[in-house]
Amino acid sequence: MSDFKLRRCRECGEGMVRPPREGGSEDAVPEHVRACRAQHARHPDLRQVRDEWIDPKTAEALDEALQGVYADELHKRLEAALVTILASADVSQRRLEQVLGLSVGYLSRLRTKRGDASAQLVSAFVLIAEDPKRRLSALDHVWQPEA
Repeated sequence: MSDFKLRRCRECGEGMVRPPREGGSEDAVPEHVRACRAQHARHPDLRQVRDEWIDPKTAEALDEALQGVYADELHKRLEAALVTILASADVSQRRLEQVLGLSVGYLSRLRTKRGDASAQLVSAFVLIAEDPKRRLSALDHVWQPEA
């Protein structure tokens, strides 16, 4: 952002878009990836509202930085759900793979970070972890041939 130019906010037309202050970010965005912020009062009851305006280069850096954060969060949630399921349902990883139609060894690869789980798969495991015995029994029933 070395070639940053001060400009009016496109949202309100009043505030000025300025580069962010050093160390001002408290969210999941890594410190080295910063966006410009428009600083202005948009409403009488709000003292300051910040809108973020980013250029394509910053957008690309954000995408790359947040992809790792997202993958780490998915892995953390998957691992927590699997620990709960395996401990309380007295079921093996292989059995879980069979019930969910996953290939042999897939969960081992995910647990050792040799692959990334989709948000949908992590969601399924989180839901199963809420009541493992009952939900695995229901899944078993779903895949039984109809009489």
